Amino acid sequence: MATGLLLLVNSSIFLAVLLGNNDAFPFYAAKTLPGLAAGEWWRLVTAGYLHIYPIHIIMNMMSLYNIGPIAEEIFGTRRIFTIWTISTVCGFLLSAVWTKAPSLGASAGIFGLMGALIAVGVMSKHPYARDLQKQLMINAGIGFIIGSLPMFPIDNAAHLGGLIGGFASAWVAGFPRPFDDAREKLWSLASIVALGLTIYAFYEVAMKLTQTAVKL
Repeated sequence: MATGLLLLVNSSIFLAVLLGNNDAFPFYAAKTLPGLAAGEWWRLVTAGYLHIYPIHIIMNMMSLYNIGPIAEEIFGTRRIFTIWTISTVCGFLLSAVWTKAPSLGASAGIFGLMGALIAVGVMSKHPYARDLQKQLMINAGIGFIIGSLPMFPIDNAAHLGGLIGGFASAWVAGFPRPFDDAREKLWSLASIVALGLTIYAFYEVAMKLTQTAVKL
C-alpha cells in the first residue's frame, strides 16, 4: 500500500507541475541552501516528491516499482513509509552539507529502500537475502559511478545519505513481530508521525504559494 501511494503521489505532483506550468512549486519545495538557511525545513521532505523532467520521474518510478514491493513485503507498510521518510530527510541533509546546488527527486528515498534491503542481508542468513544484498550493493555502486560522471547532474550526496538513512532505520526497525504488540504499535505511531510530517510539509509549501499569489 505504501509503495502504491508513493508512486501515485510522486506521479500526481509531477503531472500537476508539468500541466500547470507551475515553476513556483519547485521553487518553494526543492532543497536549496538559502531556503534551508531561512528555516524552511520542509524542503528536506518535499524535495523527495519533486521531479522536473519526464526521464527523471520515469527512471525513479521504475526503480520504486521494482524495489518498493520487495521492501514493503519484508518490513510491512508501517515501517516502510517511516524508512522512506527518514531516508529522504537524511539524503537531503547530507546533500545540503555536501553541495550548494539545488536538489530534488525521489532517489534519496529509493536509495533508502536499497539500504534497508542491504540491511536485510546483514540481519538475515537466508541465501536469498544475501544474494539480494550483493545485487543491491552492485546496483548502488553503479548508481554512484554514473552520478560521478560530469554529464549527469545527479546528487550523489542525497543518494548516499538516503542509503545510510535507510540502512540505519531498517536496522533499528528490524522485521515485523506480530506477537510483539507494543513494538508494532510503536512503529504504527512512527508511520503516523512520518505521514503527518509529510502532509504538514506540503501544507507549508501551499501556504508559501498562497502568500505569493496574494502579493501578485
